[in-house]
Amino acid sequence: MNVDNLLDTIDKICPLEDAFEDDKVGLLIGARANTVSGIVVSHDLDLRTLQYCKENQVNTVISYHPATYRKFDNLNEDLMLSKLSLEYYKENINVISIHTAQDVSDHGNADILAGLFNLRNIKNFGLTLNERGVGRIGEIEEKDSDSMQKFVKEKLRTEIIRTNDYFKSQKNINTIALVPGSGTQFLQEILGKVDLFITGDVSHHHFLLADEYEMGVIQLNHISTEKPGMKIFTEKLNKILMTEIEYLYNEYYE
Repeated sequence: MNVDNLLDTIDKICPLEDAFEDDKVGLLIGARANTVSGIVVSHDLDLRTLQYCKENQVNTVISYHPATYRKFDNLNEDLMLSKLSLEYYKENINVISIHTAQDVSDHGNADILAGLFNLRNIKNFGLTLNERGVGRIGEIEEKDSDSMQKFVKEKLRTEIIRTNDYFKSQKNINTIALVPGSGTQFLQEILGKVDLFITGDVSHHHFLLADEYEMGVIQLNHISTEKPGMKIFTEKLNKILMTEIEYLYNEYYE
């Protein structure tokens, strides 16, 4: 199998064309004609994954997050935000990112998150050009803030939760909005429309804005909202390729 074949397989699980227009998905390092000799799925393109590739003779990484957020055309080290990206290049490791293509895909990160929270009457928001939504709005069994916080911890197996001030006084939480990863860029679409917003990155400014609109906010560790869907992605890939590919992530960021 070469990288081009692998890209076709990935496309069956999460079509890369459905990602947000400005997102860096697809083949970021390497060449389509390269032979694939070992694959690992990694949440981030970090040092641990690089070491794993070296130790296990793996030459292809399917990374959820892209390699770097600054475009580089000539691999000039002084221009790169992440010097680690260059190390993958030097080691001849192919890197494919799936990022928001995986978020918006059928049974991808957003759908898996909605399923975990038992959402009913689901609607999408935060749409791509292909009308695929990265966010989910739905109804849940009514909860107060204490029971909701326990529910979130149980479902996502995390103890790291940060909330806005208004959330603490909520007694009747019926409608929630979810975005895996960082979703505050879509905040204006849900302000005043739901009781609670759950995502992975929230600034102080956004907490204050939610207080103003009397909407609760729960911020989790970033990857806690993405990890359930990525585990399912890896299971699907293993089933198609009839192999046992590992999924790597840094437990510190759960």
